[in-house]
Formats: sequence, structure tokens, C-alpha cells
Amino acid sequence: MQLLSLSLILNLILQLFYGRKNNLRGKIMRLFFSLIITLLSSFSFAHAELKIQEVVSTHGVRAWLVEDHTTPVIAMNFSFEIGAAQDPEDKKGLAALASQMLTEGAGKFSSHDFAQKLQEIASFISFDVTLSHFQGSLKTTQVNAKEAFQLLKITLTEPLFSSHEFTKVVNAHATSLANSEKKPSTIALFQLRKQIFGTTHPYARLTEGSLETIKKITPNDLKNFMKNLSRNTLKIGVCGNITAQELKQILDEILSSLPKESSLPQIPPVQFPQQEKVTTIKLAQPQSIGFFAQQAIPFKDPNNLKLAIANEALGHGSVSRLMNEVREKRGYAYHVGTNINQEPLISLLIGSVGSQNTRIMKSLSLIKEEWKRIRDHGLTKEEFEDAKSHILGAYTLNFMSSPQIAELLLLYQEFEAPITYMQNREQLLNAITLTQVNQFAKDFFTPEKLQIVIVGNPEEGEIHAQ
Repeated sequence: MQLLSLSLILNLILQLFYGRKNNLRGKIMRLFFSLIITLLSSFSFAHAELKIQEVVSTHGVRAWLVEDHTTPVIAMNFSFEIGAAQDPEDKKGLAALASQMLTEGAGKFSSHDFAQKLQEIASFISFDVTLSHFQGSLKTTQVNAKEAFQLLKITLTEPLFSSHEFTKVVNAHATSLANSEKKPSTIALFQLRKQIFGTTHPYARLTEGSLETIKKITPNDLKNFMKNLSRNTLKIGVCGNITAQELKQILDEILSSLPKESSLPQIPPVQFPQQEKVTTIKLAQPQSIGFFAQQAIPFKDPNNLKLAIANEALGHGSVSRLMNEVREKRGYAYHVGTNINQEPLISLLIGSVGSQNTRIMKSLSLIKEEWKRIRDHGLTKEEFEDAKSHILGAYTLNFMSSPQIAELLLLYQEFEAPITYMQNREQLLNAITLTQVNQFAKDFFTPEKLQIVIVGNPEEGEIHAQ
């Protein structure tokens, strides 16, 4: 009740101040209330049960919605099934440039005016790209929702793509690329992708493109790219102070004019290498970085949560085996850890380690040994319980704000999870036994197929497991 009252008061104050001209006082108040809004949204679902509705508009646009009327905030996350992997070979980086250009002016607003308008209504619009998805997000307040959603509409339907702003964005992107391409982590990750997928497969590329290919992209290419943002691949997650009926109307107003369907190039299938391979790229520096990976399982696989538990114990958690054995006990590495990367065509269990040149081979040998040990001997009861506890605790933190919840609602749609998954996840996790995880680990982990890349100046030696 206290939150609800504060929300109503804040909405009234927002109406008073955001209608004023852009003066210093207005700027200060906008900043102050933006911070208050962020704090308010942070209490939304810390201890509440999540109720997810599927909303379908008149034109068939679908969204998952969690209503929260204790906060003035509305958050929307959405994505289209087109990503960097579908960029033309000679214009890699097209989707990435499009994601940057969409907020550089739209409709009657120049780049400067668009940014100014967003600031005036305390709203945020951004876009991003992965290998498989073109993503967007909006965060606004209930009082400014109408204007914010209209701004989102024109970014998708009336982007300016002016040559002046395009040149600025390309130049900035090129500078960022030039710096990124020199980083050992970028070099290692790029090589690992080529090693796994082959040099010509779309999954081998970096989402940002290359210095060579972005120079070939034109504003007209961006206009053609926008034709691929179609309703049949659109997924949406919304959380905040909005009803299902209000959302239906908004979905039709801002998205019904998008193309109904689009024809996208098919990405060829992937075959993970069946033998271990180690690649070393020499770089004159005192430290080395190592990346390593094996094939994982899709999110929809029934064993997905068993993999999550095993990964937490092996390398993802702060008290994982790799952290304990490689860093804490022996001091071989500055950092070490693993993560699960799930894409539509293939999933990877991928990790990295940073170490002195004299210790990188020892670090990777120990990592391979732990890979073998978890396969042969599984988890202990203590590791199993700790891993489950950490996963549940970390998951709870994802429900602390409306933007976080909207992001999760989108993520699970991209993974094609059932709408009940978020409510049932804890129950599904608690139903898994130690015996089940250890049986899964025995079948899953393949140290003999690890793909490894080292960037640095490591001492000569081989990677081996005892």
C-alpha cells in the first residue's frame, strides 16, 4: 500500500515537471525522478508471485505480460529472429550498425532532438544484436508511456538513417572495432569460433563485423535490413504498470505496420569437432589467456537444469572446482570460469582462464583434469547442494525490477520455453537428484574433445590430464 501511494504521488509530480520547458531546474528534476523511478521498480517482485499473461493483439502480435501496479515503470523487451549470423558475407556488421542507427533520428526528430525528447519524458530506448536475434528495449513511466511508445514506433517504421549520422556511427564503430581486434580476449574468442564452426560458417563471425566489411555498408543497406524485422518472428516481454487491454492496443498501434513475414537466409547446420585441438596465437605480453569449449545441449533439452547444476559446481560459481583448484589452491590463474552459451543451432559450454605465460599450460592441464574428474566421479553431495542453492539464489535476483523481469520474459520466449517455466523452475530444479546429475555428467563431459585457444607467449608444453 505504501508503494502504491508513493507511485501515485510520483506520477502527479512527473506530470507537473515533465510538461515544463527544458531549463536547468527541469533537467535536475528529471534526473532526480529518474533515479526514484529506478528505485521504485527495484521492489516490484522481490517477494511476490509472478503471474504471466499471454496477450494477443487484434493483428496477432503476441507478448508475455506481468502487471505491476505498485510502480510507475513500464519495461518492454523484444526481439526479431534475425541477427549477425544472417548478415551478408561481404557486409558483416550490418545488424550491429542498424542497432546503433535506429536511435540516431526518426520521423520528424533529428538525432539530437530524438535524444532530447527521450530525456524530457525520462524514457530509454535501445537496440542490440546477437548472432541470432535483433533486440530492443524500452523503459518509461506510466504518465509518459504514450509518447515513449510512439517514439519506439517511429524508430522501427521511420528511421532517418541520415548520411551525416551514418558517417559518425560508422567511424565510431570502426574505432571500437580497431581497439577490440587488438584485445587478446577478442583474438582468442574469434579463433575459437573459427576452430569450432569453420572459417566460413556464419557462427564463426563476430557480431560487430570487421573493419573491411563495415566500410561496404550504406544507408540503403540499413533500409533493406529493416524489411526483415517482421511480426512472424517477433517476441515481446512486458512488465510494469499496464493492463492487458492497454498493451493490446499499444501492440497494434506501434507494431501492426511492420511486415507480416520476411524471407531470411537459412544458416547451415553445425558439426562440433570430434577431436581435441589446441591453437596457440603468439602475442608479446607477460600474460596469456586461454579459451576452451565443448558442445553443450539446447535449452529445451530435458537435462538442461542438470547441466546448469554441473556447470555451477565445475566453473560457473564463485566457489567452483576450477576457482578452487586453479586459482585458490595453486595460484595458477588470475581468473577462471565457465558459462553456457545456447544458440539455435548449437550450444556450447565455454570457459576462459587468464594466467602468466609460465603457468597457462599448467592451468589448462588442470582444467582438463577437472573436466575428466567430474565426468568420472561426479559431484559430491555438498557440491550438489551448494550448486542448487547458488542457482536458486541468483535466479531470485532477476526479479528485483520491472526491466529485469521483462528481459527474462523475452529470454524464455527466445528459448521456446512454456509460459509456466518461470513459475515452475524452482520446483523442477529441486526435483533433480545427485544421482541424476552425476549420471548426466558421466555422459556429457568430453575432455578428449575440448577445443582450446591460447593467446600470449606461453612456455612450451602440452596440455594433459592426469
